[in-house]
Amino acid sequence: MKRIVMLLTLLLFISGCSKEHSATDENETKALIEKVWEYANINPNGFTLNLETMKPIKYGISVAYLETQDSFDKEGLEIVINHAVRNNKIVGGWLNEDNKLYYFDSVKIFKNSDLDEAITFAKQNKQLAIFDLTNLKEIRIEP
Repeated sequence: MKRIVMLLTLLLFISGCSKEHSATDENETKALIEKVWEYANINPNGFTLNLETMKPIKYGISVAYLETQDSFDKEGLEIVINHAVRNNKIVGGWLNEDNKLYYFDSVKIFKNSDLDEAITFAKQNKQLAIFDLTNLKEIRIEP
């Protein structure tokens, strides 16, 4: 009987901690959304940002994940941030000149010397282009 009471107490404690942790995660996500949204407004031409340091990434090749494709506005940004937090903790934003929507992506950064690997990853993630941050140029992906 004593073991059952201890087990139930432990389960209740774990359950309470889980809810508290979940609320903290939700608050942290909301704070990140606001910070990245503000950063995007300050950088309307585009950016690549490390979520851990909140500093821009200036070198390498940025490739977006398929899972966050077509994400715009704050709702889309939440999807992007949730994905980025679970993966590389890097997000990018850019203005689509054709439809005037500002898009957000969870991205993976490759070294410039790993261009072939970046292109392979881009094809696997159905990307039309990748971005060379070092040289500030778009690289179109051939299907």
